[in-house]
Amino acid sequence: MTNRPGSYYYDDRMPIAKIVRSSKASAEDPVAACPVEMAINIIGGKWKLLVLRSLLLNGPQGYNQLLSSVAGISAKELTRNLGALAGSGLVVRSTGATGRSAHYRLTEPGKGLMPTFQSLLAWGQGLIIAESTNKPVR
Repeated sequence: MTNRPGSYYYDDRMPIAKIVRSSKASAEDPVAACPVEMAINIIGGKWKLLVLRSLLLNGPQGYNQLLSSVAGISAKELTRNLGALAGSGLVVRSTGATGRSAHYRLTEPGKGLMPTFQSLLAWGQGLIIAESTNKPVR
């Protein structure tokens, strides 16, 4: 792949365009030019990523299951983040057969995050190994 002026390349398979923000960019349209900004805007934040992780690894879950599977999240934060993820089209709430037991599940775009989470897992494992080998022995 040849480099075009104004472009950067992560490797031979993934071109990364140089992003130039115009002076017209506003707070209402923060992700107009950059797909990375768009993705971070949708899934960014500690809680959204951990809710998505739980749904990716454990499948559809009820509200209380999610609450217990995401250590440290409050009920208010879980509700807020599920609403945001549903609004983005990554999660849907489905009512169970009894009508009382709602479950949250990933949509196809939500399931599409699995390779990203697998990469994060591998990267995080590498960090843990590097940290454990660089610590001085006491």
